Parts: sequence; C-alpha cells; structure tokens
Amino acid sequence: MKKRMVSSLLAVAMITTLLGGCGTKQGETTKTEQAVAETEKTEGNTNAAKESEVLAGGTEVELSFWYPISQESEANWYAMMVQKFNEEYAGKIKILETANTRGESFAYEDKVSAAAATNSLPDILMADGPNVASYAYSNMFIPIEDYFTEEEMKDFLPSTIAQGTYDGHFYAVGMGEGIINIYYNKDMLDAAGISAPEKIEDAWTWDEYYDVCKKLTKDGIYGGNFIQEKSGEWIIVAFQPFLVANGAQLLSDDGSKAEGYINSEKAIQTGIYLQKFADEGLINVDPTATEFQEGKCATKLAGAWIIPTLEQADFNWGVTYIPQKEAYAGSTSGGWTVGVTPNCQNVDAAMEFIHYLSSPEACASFTVDGPAYPPVRYSAYDLLDIYDDGPNKIIKETLFEEGHARPATPNYPIFTQKFSEAFYDILLGADVKTSLDDIANSFDKEWEATYAK
Repeated sequence: MKKRMVSSLLAVAMITTLLGGCGTKQGETTKTEQAVAETEKTEGNTNAAKESEVLAGGTEVELSFWYPISQESEANWYAMMVQKFNEEYAGKIKILETANTRGESFAYEDKVSAAAATNSLPDILMADGPNVASYAYSNMFIPIEDYFTEEEMKDFLPSTIAQGTYDGHFYAVGMGEGIINIYYNKDMLDAAGISAPEKIEDAWTWDEYYDVCKKLTKDGIYGGNFIQEKSGEWIIVAFQPFLVANGAQLLSDDGSKAEGYINSEKAIQTGIYLQKFADEGLINVDPTATEFQEGKCATKLAGAWIIPTLEQADFNWGVTYIPQKEAYAGSTSGGWTVGVTPNCQNVDAAMEFIHYLSSPEACASFTVDGPAYPPVRYSAYDLLDIYDDGPNKIIKETLFEEGHARPATPNYPIFTQKFSEAFYDILLGADVKTSLDDIANSFDKEWEATYAK
C-alpha cells in the first residue's frame, strides 16, 4: 500500500474531538452506535457504581502514572489521554504522568526495578506484557480482576488475558496488542516477479522465504531485516515465531525450566536457519532503524507500530505472514499493559483511569491516534473499518487466529535478557548449541536460586 492505508474511522463517543465520523443514511444505525450501546449496556451499571464511589468525596485524588515511550505517536497518545481524563475528572481525580524513554535494552525496566527496591513505585504502572508475571510475583502489581465484569473480560482477546494473568489472578490490561508480520517493499517484489502470500494457507515456508531473500539481495539491498534493536525485548519478539513454527517450546509449561526446551534439537535447528541469513549476507546484522523505510532492504520483520512511518514512504508496501516450517503457526503477540501497584492508596480511583485507558473507544483511538497497535478488545474493531481489507486485515487475521504470547514466568527478565544476547551472538556467528545451552543454564540456575520452593 502506498502512503496512508487507514481509510476512515467511525466516530466514537469518548473521543469525538479526535476521530472523524462517517456518513450514514437517515435512520440507519452505525457500527459505532451499535458497539457503544452494547458496551454501555454491559458495563454501565458496574462502572457507574464504581465511579459514584470514587467521585463521592470532596478532595481531589492525585495519582502518579509511569509509562514508557519509544516513538512520538505513542508519547502523544498517552499525553492526550491523561489531559482528557484530567479535564473530565477535574476536582475529583488528577493523573500526574511521567514519560520514560524506552530506548534500547531494558532501561525502563531497570528504572522500575530500582523504584521497587526503594519502595518508590508510582500508583499506576505500565509493564510489558511478559513482565506481568514477574511483577505480580514480586508484589509490584495487585490483582484487579474484581474491577472487571464477566462481559468485559470476554471482550478482551484471549492473548491479552493470558499475558495479564499470573497464578490465577488478573493484574494488568493493555490498549493495543502487537503482532509480528513480514512487511515488504512491493515495488521490489514486483520487479523480481515475486508475489507475497495474501492468505494464511499460502504463507511462505522457511525455504521459500530464504529463496525470496536470496533473490532480492543485490546491488546493496538486503533481502530481509530481522533486527529492530540489537538488545532488549525485540530479539525474542522477532525470533519466537520461528521457534514456534519449528515445534520448539521455549520453556516448560509451568515456566520453571529451560533445559531441554530452549536448547532442544528443534530450537537448535531454528538457530541454524536464522544464522544462515546473516552468514550469507541476506540481512544486515547492524542495520539502521529506518533501513526498510529508506529502501535498503526488501522485507522486514516488524509490528504494526511501523505503519505510521510507512505512510510517509515513497514506495508501495504490503504485509504478509511469518514464514512457516510445516503448518501455519502464527506469530508473537503482546503489548504494554497497565496495572496498579501496592503503593496506591486509592485503587478505585486508579481503576477509574485504567478503565478509561482500556475502553473500546480508547483502544480504537490507540490504533489510529497512537502507535497503530491493533486493539485488545473485540468491540473496538466494530468502531474501525481499517481492518476490513488490505494489509490491516492480514494483521488482524494473524492476531486473531494464531497470536502467541511470550512465556509467562516470574523469571522472564533473566530469560529475555539471555535470549537476546544468545540470538544476537548467533547472528554474529556463535555456535548455536553453545549459545542456547547458555540460555538454559542461566535460566535454570536463577530459578533454583530465587523461585524454587
């Protein structure tokens, strides 16, 4: 797709000043009106009761809120939502926001850990989905399931519920959920006589994708791009789909053991496959952040957050599926979530804000006005027409059909750090088995020392 692929957004009740409306025939009920009416019907009584309790007092409640930012659209969206909430709840609840630059590696997580160690966490905290289990285990989040009705919980995607749940309790909820796909330069593929799959059943196999990248690598152009950042959470987000596609399990079902899983024979085969792209120069092991946008590579592993920048690109582009080993196995899903810390003295007020951020209307706005992540609520898709066809339909299909959350384990910080180090070393030529053994050894050693009972 060239330039902008967002065709229009139906007007929504909470954010009418931000989102444009679509015309309807006289007497016709729009998808938005239907969705909003249903939302009000299922949520109204519970939320109204909680709101009346929160707003009954005469003193304004001030709540601190930390969130990470990695791109301008994300920062602008959070700032906008905080401002709108504070205006709507003026004199009742005030959110004091702190935007923290994400950067590469784990700078935001390190700041959160330092705050936990000094008992200086904010009232409301955002956490990357796979870190929820660790934060819950460490008493950095409190359970919040009692603040959602059964109907509300059913409106969230299963992967969203899974990443926010630990040990039977729900701790954090998101607004948008990322899903990894292959973005491609359609002009380059057309010139090479290559058509990208547009149906799940036609997804490229590993061998087919390798051949595509090999054919497209020439004249200083790389066939693929695997690396958004060389350390931090990206590496596991990008490479987990390849492991899943090959039938490799990253950790044991209970998240307590890595030996025999991340270093299994199938995992080793996956590492060898990925390493081949680097060895043969089909990918750049040290790319710039905008390599794809600059037309220096033909395909790229990325999430929907890349779309706002692609809308400014001067070439035609499209989206297809992660390559599969045998059958379609989906992709990595997940996103940033928000929860309440034990430091919060007014949980009702905090949850009023969290409900505000995670409402269907806000989730729709997060997609269009924010970083373009697909919404986490089914009803939010009824407020949007951008997922009906084109590249966004493929993104939605990937998320709905085969979205795989990252491993849920309180030892996740160790796992993702070691995973990132090992797989980047593999791209640089390190022995695959030795690198994966190091992940397993480090994880299991930390588990025994910290979590084993």
